[in-house]
Amino acid sequence: MAVAGLSNKLADFTVSLTLDSIPSKAKENAKIAILDCLGVGVLAASQEIGEVLARFMRKNGAAGSCTIWGMRLTTNVRDAGFVNGALAHGLDYDDRNHASTYTLAASTALAESLDVSGAKLLEAFIAGREVRAALDALFSKRSSGVGPGARGWHSNGILGPIASACSVGKILELDSQQMVAAIGLAAGSCGALTRDGGAMAKPFRVGQAATTGINCALLAQEGFTADETPLEGRYGLLEALGPLPDEVVNVLGQNVGREYELERDIRIKPYASCTATHAGLEAMLRLMQTHKILPNDINAIECDLKPYPLVRQHPKRGFEGRFSMPFCLAVALVHGEIRPNDFTNERLHEPHVQELIGRTRHVPDSPVLIVRLKNGTDLTEEIKPITDLHGWTQTYEKFNVSTVTALSAEQREAIAESVRSLEKLSSVRTLTSRLRKNSSHGSER
Repeated sequence: MAVAGLSNKLADFTVSLTLDSIPSKAKENAKIAILDCLGVGVLAASQEIGEVLARFMRKNGAAGSCTIWGMRLTTNVRDAGFVNGALAHGLDYDDRNHASTYTLAASTALAESLDVSGAKLLEAFIAGREVRAALDALFSKRSSGVGPGARGWHSNGILGPIASACSVGKILELDSQQMVAAIGLAAGSCGALTRDGGAMAKPFRVGQAATTGINCALLAQEGFTADETPLEGRYGLLEALGPLPDEVVNVLGQNVGREYELERDIRIKPYASCTATHAGLEAMLRLMQTHKILPNDINAIECDLKPYPLVRQHPKRGFEGRFSMPFCLAVALVHGEIRPNDFTNERLHEPHVQELIGRTRHVPDSPVLIVRLKNGTDLTEEIKPITDLHGWTQTYEKFNVSTVTALSAEQREAIAESVRSLEKLSSVRTLTSRLRKNSSHGSER
């Protein structure tokens, strides 16, 4: 098999990785990803999904001192991994790769519990993301109908437990045999459906991936065993996810440790919705810069609504609007913008928004967005490649806006400085303690 030894290769990479061996560009990009992930997690804590998770934790959470981002509640390491993972992906506002979510949630929870250094956390975070990147080809051709992603599996719940296990295993300083066991336990504990998009089930899978990774690494540390070829072996994960073409299988893990995915710029989202909605949304915002469009003047909106968002073409809840291009187009047109807190039941049931959702039509593969007016005029805007936020400065601005209602200015500045100099922190608790909601900001959660 072309990927013979893949499980051991990923384990050996994780075990042998040192901060000094990581390119400086990868380390800087890792910090950008961490800052963005923390910011959107804190923001999610103040919204509907955060309210649900806070109620759940007050009733069911275990006691402990680990921070839940953006809340004043604390819990044990496994519950912290779960809740922070769900919050990190709760608004679909994390970077487009999504790998920061479970990797950071899992590694931060254990790092805080054990009071390790910031350098150790950074090392573990990078290890987890690079392991995930080594397996990305499994899902990279979903839109072309190739691989498990095209059959309904989602990468967050399939690759997330494995990446999280490696990240946590790095903090625990597992040896190669233990790391393979952690990977094996995680590989058999995975699952997530593309159908989850638009429901809280999608961020739940991320939280589940984080806490699964924690469990698997901790069990492996105690001597719990698993198969030695869990990914590539007969009846292993690859076969279970198959059939897979050679062009996918042959690149799995090929460049791990030689090339770093984190050397590529982090694709920071400017909108809190599914990536597939962004091209149409941006076209609508551009159109509105050159034309005054009133909701009552519109006869129809035509756009390629994309297969993924088509699952939520007519959302029943505001939360589902994150995966509904008709909702995103309608809100942008009615309000001139779309913000993270626009995905509410109140916004969904606004008369103009409901009417425009009903007037939006799917035109497969259309290269343009067309707004057809009742007077017979057609307003057309080209669908262009989506935009990203770039670099530390723009990410810091997004972080500040995301956390302004939960954290004080002093907290926000201290968090950003802690992330920027993460490898210099003697204790990761210097960072995590500042992620707790300020007592002067809102309710007890």
